[in-house]
Amino acid sequence: MGGLLTFRVGNFDTTAEREQFRFLCEQLKAHYEDSNEFCVFVGNYNIGCELDALFIKKDAIISIEFKNYGGKVVANENGEWTCDGKTIKGGSRKTALQQARINHSTVKKELKVLGVEKNQIKDVPHLIIFHQPIELENNLSATNRSWLHITDSEHFIEKLDDITCPHTDLDPLGIVKLAETLNLNPFYLTEFSNATYDKPAEPIEKIELFEDIKKYEPHTEEKKQKKKEVILNFDSFIAEDENSIALSNFVKRIVKLSLKLDNFTVKVLDSTRASSSFAAHGIRLTQEYVVTINADGIGEHCAKLAKFTNHAVKAISSSTIFWEEGERIATESDNSSGVVEEHQSKELSNTNSNVCFRKSKTILPHWLDKKIFNDHQAIYAPEHERYEYNLDLNEEELKVYLGTYFPRSYAEMFCIADNLLQNKCLKKTLEQDEISVLDYGCGTGGEILGLITAIGRHLPHTKISITAIDGNDGALAILKDLVECNPNKNIQVELSVFSQTLGTIEDVEKLAFGKNDYHFILCDKMVCELISKEVLPTNAYAIMAKKLTAFLHENGLLIMLDVTTKDEHSGYFYPQLMNNAINDYVRKSRTIETLLPLSCACHDECRDFCFMQQTFSVSHSHKSNDESRVCYRVLCKKPLKTAIVQGMETANLIHVIHPTKYMQNDDLAICSHSKDNEITIDSFNINL
Repeated sequence: MGGLLTFRVGNFDTTAEREQFRFLCEQLKAHYEDSNEFCVFVGNYNIGCELDALFIKKDAIISIEFKNYGGKVVANENGEWTCDGKTIKGGSRKTALQQARINHSTVKKELKVLGVEKNQIKDVPHLIIFHQPIELENNLSATNRSWLHITDSEHFIEKLDDITCPHTDLDPLGIVKLAETLNLNPFYLTEFSNATYDKPAEPIEKIELFEDIKKYEPHTEEKKQKKKEVILNFDSFIAEDENSIALSNFVKRIVKLSLKLDNFTVKVLDSTRASSSFAAHGIRLTQEYVVTINADGIGEHCAKLAKFTNHAVKAISSSTIFWEEGERIATESDNSSGVVEEHQSKELSNTNSNVCFRKSKTILPHWLDKKIFNDHQAIYAPEHERYEYNLDLNEEELKVYLGTYFPRSYAEMFCIADNLLQNKCLKKTLEQDEISVLDYGCGTGGEILGLITAIGRHLPHTKISITAIDGNDGALAILKDLVECNPNKNIQVELSVFSQTLGTIEDVEKLAFGKNDYHFILCDKMVCELISKEVLPTNAYAIMAKKLTAFLHENGLLIMLDVTTKDEHSGYFYPQLMNNAINDYVRKSRTIETLLPLSCACHDECRDFCFMQQTFSVSHSHKSNDESRVCYRVLCKKPLKTAIVQGMETANLIHVIHPTKYMQNDDLAICSHSKDNEITIDSFNINL
């Protein structure tokens, strides 16, 4: 069972509330499409206090308040909350905090009265969602921040995913029983619900929703599998690449943490090789890795492990369970001639499911995970509002940044570089004794470690010379330690770090790096800071691109990556500013062209303010499938671009520039200059 059930107990009083509820429903429905996680979303519910919404998932019961504001929000511990200087109303209460505190307390008390198990409601967080984009100044105490969360409609999915209560553990039927206790059945909204379960063969009008779901039984095929005591020898299928080793270590920690087991065996299998053996037992593999765990009686723990891994965990026998990880692979049902190797392009299609997207998921290497969380005591605590400007982070804040944003930066750059280095033409140009890297605004170096891993994977034994520059000395110290502790002996790294800040446009114009032949230049999530602090105007991406490309090797790449939030000064989102500025710079340049996205590479006269967004995911010891959303461009010199794209007739294809919206059949996912074509591609996949 998985997906979303949605309810609304009467309509809202205001247009803004109705619009916000509809928007949230649509986003949640898309997010939980084909999900293994089961959730309930309730609108306009009175539980001793009037809640705008209530959200129930396996690890949290969350009360929700809507606010129709947007702009600079100041959340004060004492006194009024403001938005762009105007007071934010707290209903009939004096302040928004007082309103939230009363609702938070009331919900918890009323759930207890209704007979909800005390342990399940030990923590009941409250979430305030602003309908319009906000820039948050959170002045609340640590105590209030522990239960009161603030976000906007653009980021509420991430916030809901992040909120967890250690004592709350609801299985699907537990969620259904709670919804039944709240008497939600009469208020079911079919339009925004997509939960899947086995339905009894009765006319729909005769079925009561909750009674229907409670009759849910696992699929017959699954039941057969559980009954069979299957013994399979997986040894010949074991994957031995770096990702599979890291995954194995990650799973071992999860099993020890969640099940408290000592005697068990974990194997990570190559799906390509293992597929036929699993098919013989009625199991079709669809992802690149299969994780198997063998231990006495472990078949009883599928549900618990599913909670920790966020995957569908199934039992082959009472002593063997499995789930799948990694990128999706092609199968016979995809109309392909067998399984396709990782990252290899399938036959292009104009259907959502068959577009070959570049790699977007990875796992933080075990040694690096251990280093940041154990040795550096990194803290996983997503709070994007505080970390939009990072030069002034203190020691404790750096720990939060390291535990939260470092793994995401690692995944982003590893996946991008891994795709680039699979290109035979590019790889050939880089097959030399030394590769030089410049990272301007490196922070703690998540992107550097991701790039090092990708280079080590495709160009082993190549020396990597890195120049890393940032204005935070504490971050540079962490980066230096992480690079020096890399246990991979096949990778030789020479690192030079420099402390430097940019306070004016004159500082940018004076930039110099001692050499002009870098193979990779990284500019990762720092231009947005220059814009937000008004160091540079809104064409900052063009200014930085012009400056940095002057130091590129003839076969070098500039990778500019940034967040997808809104710049409050211009009213545009950073991806829009990036695309407009860089397109303008490339049109005027005689030497530099766009390599990625392919849409911009073949439509160089475009002047649209496109919103491009790419989603990446990383699993580590503190979070499975930790997602980030970014925009990026890859620039290079004209001869290299010509050599790489030779023979790629990308101008006659449909270009996907926003994969998430594409899966939602949103027209904004497609480059406007390519909509009239027939074949669809991922515009960020260089290996078509």
